[in-house]
Amino acid sequence: MSHQFCNFAKFMFFIMVASVVPNGVVAQYGDVSEPPADLKTGFDSITAAQAEEWLGVLAGPEFEGRGTGQQGYMKAAHWVAGKLAEFGLEPIGDGDMYFQIMPMTKRSPDMSNCKIFCDDWEIEGKGNLGFERYTDQGEINGDVVFLCIHGENPSLPDDVQLRDKIVIYSTDSDAFARAPRLIARQRPAASIRIIDSPPKSVSQTTFPGRRRRSTSVSGTILDSAACKMAESFGVDANWNDSSNMVETGKQITIRMQLREEQAGAPNVVALLEGSDPELRDEYVVIGAHLDHLGTRGGTVYPGADDNGSGSTAVLSIARAMAANPVKPKRSVLFMWFAGEEIGLVGSRYYTNNPILPIQDMTCMFNIDMVGRNEDQGEGDGDAENEGHIHLVGSQRGETELHDIVLAANEYVGFEFELDMESVWNRSDQVNFYKQGVPVAFLFGGFHPDYHQPSDQVPKINYPKIASAAKLYYMAVHAAANHGKFELRAKSQAEGR
Repeated sequence: MSHQFCNFAKFMFFIMVASVVPNGVVAQYGDVSEPPADLKTGFDSITAAQAEEWLGVLAGPEFEGRGTGQQGYMKAAHWVAGKLAEFGLEPIGDGDMYFQIMPMTKRSPDMSNCKIFCDDWEIEGKGNLGFERYTDQGEINGDVVFLCIHGENPSLPDDVQLRDKIVIYSTDSDAFARAPRLIARQRPAASIRIIDSPPKSVSQTTFPGRRRRSTSVSGTILDSAACKMAESFGVDANWNDSSNMVETGKQITIRMQLREEQAGAPNVVALLEGSDPELRDEYVVIGAHLDHLGTRGGTVYPGADDNGSGSTAVLSIARAMAANPVKPKRSVLFMWFAGEEIGLVGSRYYTNNPILPIQDMTCMFNIDMVGRNEDQGEGDGDAENEGHIHLVGSQRGETELHDIVLAANEYVGFEFELDMESVWNRSDQVNFYKQGVPVAFLFGGFHPDYHQPSDQVPKINYPKIASAAKLYYMAVHAAANHGKFELRAKSQAEGR
């Protein structure tokens, strides 16, 4: 019996088993196979220890949550580019760099010309205020309300009315994440959080064809300035010792002056040229979004899982494919996208302005949040999801790409869950699919730290990142040797 026939028989057995497993869960292989000898060098180079080292940098304090348009994102992009140069991958971005620059407009408050005031006093913006969301209006007026939100699972009384008011509020670590959402639902004119360190403003970025508009203001105020304001309205100095609300019946005005400058945010791009001279003009894309929420209200959102984990996995694959002596027939384009968190703008920019022709792209692999065990707080618990991962979108085309990912799992042993198509529109692969490109999206699932400052490095499952990288390393090789993939006509029409 030939070696090829043995592999084919094992593959068909896997597909038959997968088809009879209930509830969209594909059964895990009993035994994980050794990778083929010609791919083993790269496969073995992908390790949990390497993932830990790189993610410690990407989600570390220096990159400040990698917010698009913020300095931390630029630092992260340059760091990734340095790694790609180290691996010897080809820069194919603007000016033979590793960057495809998206033009953007950067707006930020001129704090020397911002202030809060009423008839009797004013508080200068510089050193006292910071803004993270702002409107095009020069001034906002409203009755001022002092609000304290403390404790676990906080809520507002049913009779609280904050609409069109200016809310000055304090919160503790337990209520920190929930308090802004509780206030925002009431649609105030402004919500200003009290902090004990000098406030910082956050820039807003807009991209061609997309205008960020807000009808309200949010930001921070230094505690000493908040005390001055409370005192001027005769509010008791101990108002924020416990959950409390004080309506002053007095109006204040927030004056803002904004400045704009033209800037750019990069997608990071690199190419591994295919080994076949007749096929290397065709290419496979593998990508992950590099950005996260950055710094908001003086608080850093590290984004260790979202999406430091996926960025680390793609970096691991890039290194592995560059190091492996045997290269795939077609080329592989590695991408780290900007702006996913503000509307998938980086991937949309690439698909609207492709560096390489879209018609030569055979498929796209996306990785987002593969560093944690899913924990929805519904009793399943994250430990029970240790070996589980979601495979999304790969069945929207013909079965070939989906089957390639399943076959690659022989060397990893995940239990695939095929039940999360609800996240289909929430990550970058959708922009490629809209261009008629078959896609596969690997997703670890949600957990309580999603989009919270607590999405931090100590909670990461590094072997899971390494396993995700090994899975896609094998799948990308197979896809780059396969050729064109097709979308079903109905699925393609639905994606456009």
